[in-house]
Amino acid sequence: MIDPRQWGSHRQRLVTSIFMAIPVAALLALGPYWGWALVVMVLSALGLWELQGLFFPAGLTMAGKVHFVVTGSLIPFCAAVGGVGWLHAALVAILFVSLVLILFLSPLDPGGIPRLALFQFGWLYIPYLLSYVLLIGDVEGGRRWVFFALLVTAAGDIGAYYCGRFFGRRKLYEAVSPKKTWEGSAGGLTAAIACGVIYGTLCIQSTTLVAVTLLSALLAVVGQLGDLIESMIKRVSGRKDSSRLIPGHGGILDRMDSLLFVFPCLWVYLHWMP
Repeated sequence: MIDPRQWGSHRQRLVTSIFMAIPVAALLALGPYWGWALVVMVLSALGLWELQGLFFPAGLTMAGKVHFVVTGSLIPFCAAVGGVGWLHAALVAILFVSLVLILFLSPLDPGGIPRLALFQFGWLYIPYLLSYVLLIGDVEGGRRWVFFALLVTAAGDIGAYYCGRFFGRRKLYEAVSPKKTWEGSAGGLTAAIACGVIYGTLCIQSTTLVAVTLLSALLAVVGQLGDLIESMIKRVSGRKDSSRLIPGHGGILDRMDSLLFVFPCLWVYLHWMP
């Protein structure tokens, strides 16, 4: 019997990447919009579950966990139903309702407001940022743009991993992520730009070579910073991975970290740039 747990981390990483890429590509190419929404809701729930483990190592009550995870999962649902207007209205409504619950259920609890502040950060950090996938998917040519963002980010991750592994010498930011190097970062940036330019030239005719080059570079840098941000959160929490859900990769949050800020940046580009 094949036991992935007995494989080396590199082999686990490679095999699981392939098995994750196939359904994602199929969903992007053929899946209905509501299929996207369901996947984003599930990913949000899993990411929030991992994040509460990082934020609250002593553990939340079951009611607190349910409130954090289920409420956050409703944010992409609102984005799918009503677009950016409903997305932002959902954030206001969730904050208001949460404060009202504290007001009437535990008004004198000194930990209530700080706990809600962490909840609100989690809702902004994961389901809110992921919801921009749905906003991009709803514009003309949205599927191609979402694939563009995924391709650029994946190329950046792969380029950074292998260049860092074989050529890495100088630490990029050792206090936050000891294994990342400047050589790996440069390799990731180069791979992301190359893949972005090739894909943009072949599949997206509505943009120029200069624009797609600059956009690829921007998304690659944002992706690397997003990776470092999650590493900072884990470092503060004393954890190496957000969970052990995905062999060779860690948790869902470890796979989404590079993408979380990429999608909003791409949405801004599509709406505000000529």
